Amino acid sequence: MESQDLRRACTGISHKLEKLVINISKSNPRPDAASASSEQQQAVETVRCACCGVAEDCTAAYIRGVRASFCGDWLCGLCSSAVKEIVRRDPAVDVAAALLAHEAECRDFNATTRLNPTLSLAGSMRRIARRSFDRRAASCQERGRGGEAEAAALARSASCDPWFLQTQLMKGPAGDQCR
Repeated sequence: MESQDLRRACTGISHKLEKLVINISKSNPRPDAASASSEQQQAVETVRCACCGVAEDCTAAYIRGVRASFCGDWLCGLCSSAVKEIVRRDPAVDVAAALLAHEAECRDFNATTRLNPTLSLAGSMRRIARRSFDRRAASCQERGRGGEAEAAALARSASCDPWFLQTQLMKGPAGDQCR
């Protein structure tokens, strides 16, 4: 119910905005060519991100600036931040290489996670389990390489009898302790 109410409200608002824009454009005709060129620069265009495919509405000047920063490709805000972060972390990587790396990451994400989120969760859990297993295996190998002295220190000795067996042996038939 709430989503239907929200949709109706959004539709009503957009309809009122359209009427307002039509009324304003009728009452204020364009006076000269100078204002027409400034309006062209302020015109909003829809562009798609080269990495993730998200569409955004931006002005032509903003689109030109972003394309100049990222080798002619337009990136959304999230992807541009990711590419800048890759460049910041590894100064030896240029923007083009960082852009290619991020595009590959987005392509892999779109091919797996977006298509089947359950499979992605299972794959993530498998990677976590594999890392944990590898860590444990590596620590066991390190202990094994330490020599026989360390291995002997970890082994149980014959004098380690469980405490509860000693107390059971000390008790008599009535449950009283013998001393």
